[in-house]
Amino acid sequence: MILASKSAGVRKSSIRYTKWLIEIASELGGKHIVWGSGRSRNIPRDVPFRKGLHWLVHLLKESGNFADEKGIRIAIEPQNRFESTIIHNVAEALSLARLVNHKSVGVVYDTFHASLEEASFTKPILIAGKRLAAVHVSDCNRKIPGRGHINFAPIFESLKRIHYDGYVSLEAILEQDPRRDLLSARRFLKRMI
Repeated sequence: MILASKSAGVRKSSIRYTKWLIEIASELGGKHIVWGSGRSRNIPRDVPFRKGLHWLVHLLKESGNFADEKGIRIAIEPQNRFESTIIHNVAEALSLARLVNHKSVGVVYDTFHASLEEASFTKPILIAGKRLAAVHVSDCNRKIPGRGHINFAPIFESLKRIHYDGYVSLEAILEQDPRRDLLSARRFLKRMI
């Protein structure tokens, strides 16, 4: 589904679908939904950027009203330029969140995407502050933390500085022994946290 579709019907359907996801998250006791699929949120080439951005803001405002009622946060995930044509870094995600202007709309910090798009691993966390709604971790090669060259210690120190108390989710490609990888990732993250 293309969120910034030229079709008003598709855009209305996207709002209904997002509200449905919020409803499910609420019923399951969730805290947030991640708004991140690069392909669906891309602004089509035949849609002027400002118009497409206006439609995305409208979708998030409508969904944000419902998220406020349900106590769910919508977390806008920046994705690298190879996976999405818009919202590549935390500053861009924050700009969109501010346009929406709902307490329930925040941002995701993803270490893999940050390794490709951010000049610093820690500054995006600090500028996100209370708008940080979710954290995804994997190393620069999308493997579990510790299997690449990202130094996670300053990242977790920054999370502590802003008093982040949300989820830190492993979003990594597991190798041949998934159980071993998951146990290793758990030990690694426990040391960091």
